[in-house]
Amino acid sequence: MKKLLFSLFFLFSMFSLTGYAQGGEDLLKLALKDMGDGQYMKDFTIELKKAKKDVKTGYVKFSVILNSRSHYKFNVVNGSSNAEQAIMQLYDGDKLLVSNFESGKHYKSCEFICGKTKVYNLIFSFKGGEEGTARAVLSLVKQYSEAEMKF
Repeated sequence: MKKLLFSLFFLFSMFSLTGYAQGGEDLLKLALKDMGDGQYMKDFTIELKKAKKDVKTGYVKFSVILNSRSHYKFNVVNGSSNAEQAIMQLYDGDKLLVSNFESGKHYKSCEFICGKTKVYNLIFSFKGGEEGTARAVLSLVKQYSEAEMKF
């Protein structure tokens, strides 16, 4: 009897994980498609769940090294069951550099031309502290020469 229960539990766990992985892979495929002609650099998985009924989910933060004289594109694909769309923000310390949420409007992507090689912070959240899932892709659009960077 214990073997039967263990087997059923194991099978149920495998089906649950397979369904979750498939959903995440579908979002990644959409994000890669939206990437366009850029060169894939990295992808990010965003999963924010509420811990308690009245507690906000907060955010998830990733550190990324971006190189000077490089033009980057960040694109975000939201999970179909999200109440809100994911907000992506790129920071240099406390300074907001670029976001996919500007003047009350969400954008599928945003671009950034990096002037200095260093570690930047990429923060994802949902408006109103809602929970949700998303996938994001960082791609390299173009690398500039020193002469091109002097405008």
